[in-house]
Amino acid sequence: MTDQNGPKLLAENVHKAYGRNEVLRGIDMQVRTGEVACIIGPSGGGKSTFLRCINHLEKIDSGRLSVDGELIGYHQRGGKLYEMRDKEVAAQRRSIGMVFQRFNLFPHMTAAENVMAGPVVVRGDNKKKAR
Repeated sequence: MTDQNGPKLLAENVHKAYGRNEVLRGIDMQVRTGEVACIIGPSGGGKSTFLRCINHLEKIDSGRLSVDGELIGYHQRGGKLYEMRDKEVAAQRRSIGMVFQRFNLFPHMTAAENVMAGPVVVRGDNKKKAR
C-alpha cells in the first residue's frame, strides 16, 4: 500500500548492533517526495549500515523502516512484526535504489547507462523512462 501523502522514507527508533557494538541507536528520520537528505558522519558511524537497513540487506534489531508507507522486511499482525520471506523482501528491493560504496561500473557503458541498467533489467522499464 502506497501512501502518497506520507513520507517516502520513514525511520522510527531504528536500532542495529553487531554483538556489543551498537551502531544505530534510535534513528528517527523522514524524507518526503522532492526532498534531498544527506547522511554525514565519521567513518564507522553507521551511515552505510543505515542505508543497508533501508532495503533490508541488514536486519534491524528494533524500530521500524517504511518506504512509501510500506514496512520494509516485515509484516505487522496484531501489533507484532514478523519477518518477510526472502522472495517478498526481494520484491520490495526492486523499487528501492542503492549505489554501493565500492561500486563497479560496467566499463563498456556510460555512467547514465550504468544507472539505467537496474530499472531496465530488473523492472523492465523502457530506456526512455529509465533515463
